[in-house]
Amino acid sequence: MHKGTIFGLPSKIDNIDFLRVFGISIVVLRHAFAPFTGSWDVGKLYGFNEVASIIGSYISTISMPLFVFISGFLFSYLRNYLNKYQTYPILIKKKTRRLLIPYLVLSPLYIYSFLDYISFFDFIKYIWSGPGHLWFLPMIFILFLIFYPLESFLKTNIIRGSFLLLFLFSLGPITHYIGLPALAKVFKYIPFFYLGYMFYLKNDVISKYLRNKFYLFFFLHLALFFFFYAILPNYVDNRILSSLIAHFKLIPLGLLSITFVYILFSTTNGTVPKSLENIIGTINKNSYYIYLIHEPLLKIFYEIDIVRSLPIYLVIIAGFTISFFTSLILSEVILKFKVGRLLIGA
Repeated sequence: MHKGTIFGLPSKIDNIDFLRVFGISIVVLRHAFAPFTGSWDVGKLYGFNEVASIIGSYISTISMPLFVFISGFLFSYLRNYLNKYQTYPILIKKKTRRLLIPYLVLSPLYIYSFLDYISFFDFIKYIWSGPGHLWFLPMIFILFLIFYPLESFLKTNIIRGSFLLLFLFSLGPITHYIGLPALAKVFKYIPFFYLGYMFYLKNDVISKYLRNKFYLFFFLHLALFFFFYAILPNYVDNRILSSLIAHFKLIPLGLLSITFVYILFSTTNGTVPKSLENIIGTINKNSYYIYLIHEPLLKIFYEIDIVRSLPIYLVIIAGFTISFFTSLILSEVILKFKVGRLLIGA
């Protein structure tokens, strides 16, 4: 764990570990709510819960935008400080090992274990669309392939670059409709990747502007979330319009959530209690495998008969705790073997 102000040394990378641990934690937490929101097939065992759905939806406005933001921040650090990925073929080779190979290995196992299919075509369709949480791997792989050729332009033309990525974001519903789900998700999340990239590159200017504005962005985010989830649905009953709102609301909600989380972590001044240094370092080191493993563990846990008889808050807390720390332990074991390290290009 590095010392110094968060993102404040010349590398601007100090304690990104802390933010990444928070990012993977809320991704797992969001999935712990899934059985009660109707977003997983195990939902039929539990039923819809409105409070859980609201909380889960609120976490969703933070979790994946932040997760992609961190990817962009780290990519900017690797490119602009460490001078990594000097050529496009190098990028493709490394990201294929890191993202595409794990996806091609794990997605068939996930489909076979957790999804219903009646034909080989159904099986391939699942692989094309991205089964479960594994959709993130081909999405971020394609995002890297698109972002890299645009990097120089986006780095030197911030305003025009922002409009370009917002245009791509607006194409998300269209690409999804025509059957390109991975590309649709790339367009959906690429603005947050760019935000992370620029937050590293322009860290000093951005940090100065955001100083002491945590409550402003936090309450703006809370108010906007309330508007989109509690007020606006009462006035919109058109299915197409509702789908478009569901897509476009991610931009303001995601930008606000990333901003207040970033401010919150920047106020730590890079200090982490000694008692937490080891666990934060361990979680950070294993965060990729935690992501890969946690959802299958959650699905297995939620199908246990005795679990369904527990109060909802105990189910969610136990689901999160067991899946997170079991994933962490399994990650430590897997990474001790060469094949485990090779699987994720470690």
